[in-house]
Amino acid sequence: MISKYSDLTIKQFLNCKLISEMQTDPIDRNVRLLAEVSGKSVDEVESLPLTELKAKLKYLANIEDLGEVGKVRMKFKVKGKSFKVIWKTQELTSGQYIDVSHFTKEPDKIIYNIHNILAAISVPIKYGLIQQKYDGAKHKDIADLLYNHMTIAQAYPIMLFFCKYFAELDKAILTFLVEEGKKALKEVEAHFIPNTVG
Repeated sequence: MISKYSDLTIKQFLNCKLISEMQTDPIDRNVRLLAEVSGKSVDEVESLPLTELKAKLKYLANIEDLGEVGKVRMKFKVKGKSFKVIWKTQELTSGQYIDVSHFTKEPDKIIYNIHNILAAISVPIKYGLIQQKYDGAKHKDIADLLYNHMTIAQAYPIMLFFCKYFAELDKAILTFLVEEGKKALKEVEAHFIPNTVG
């Protein structure tokens, strides 16, 4: 059984989040959470002797704290595969930027796309040294690998860092585009007005 919340995989973390949000009955919620973190079925958890169930539920209450956010690591390994995070948006390919924009367009669903966003901003590293190019065709495979095997302790600091940086950059890009649009409009007006008079 998992001893800390931060040891949950992204999949387990998101399942726990959904269970916490969807299950209103506290007993049912705790049984389902216990099943998720222990890798057992709900039926198996419900068939435990009451004293054992109580002990495990007490244990469950102690692991629900994510704890302090760890250090952001721009290189990570999941199931023997190494990756590097491309956190500067100006270094992302247009395909990566489009994918990230797609998975971040609904702010309330970003957490449920953590694996997809990480797959879009991370590139494989061969032999621990050679950075590969982003391949959109492999996005789903990488996202699935991260979803099923990356711990939330690995993913969470990267996501906090990237989302904060990405949001600030998006504001800057929007401001820049508005200013460029105003300049272009003035240029068009300057050329339009002399040519239409007389």
